[in-house]
Amino acid sequence: MDERVDRLRENVVAFSRRIRSKSSGHLMSPTQMQALSHLDRSGPLSARALADLEQVAPQTIARTVCSLEGRGMVTRSIDPKDARSQLISITEVGVGTLTADRARRREWLAAAIEERCTDVERELLFLAGGLLARLAEAPGSTRPPEAQS
Repeated sequence: MDERVDRLRENVVAFSRRIRSKSSGHLMSPTQMQALSHLDRSGPLSARALADLEQVAPQTIARTVCSLEGRGMVTRSIDPKDARSQLISITEVGVGTLTADRARRREWLAAAIEERCTDVERELLFLAGGLLARLAEAPGSTRPPEAQS
């Protein structure tokens, strides 16, 4: 099973790299695009909540937010529930960038599926997508790698 798991991981990584390469020319990092996606889906979030969703350190999300803010893709506002905190929101520019990016990737993926897959394979892919989403929600190990042997 280990060999099959390794092959699956390698295939998922190769697919992820390929689909990420189909950007709409925005020259943004995957972390920046993912942050915009979270804000688009969830609405305004605190930096802490965004860092938790991204599974990155608060310092990393702070740099990401500063970069996106500098490009006019997000804004910050005072959190009405806690005046000491700020909420980050996606702007129209951010939505436009995200929409163009999603459209480009969707077009590539739809064409690739249509050209390279049978009807049965298409259905399997859509089922596998749901399974991958479920696996992505699995909690990670809390033990250090050297203690997992």
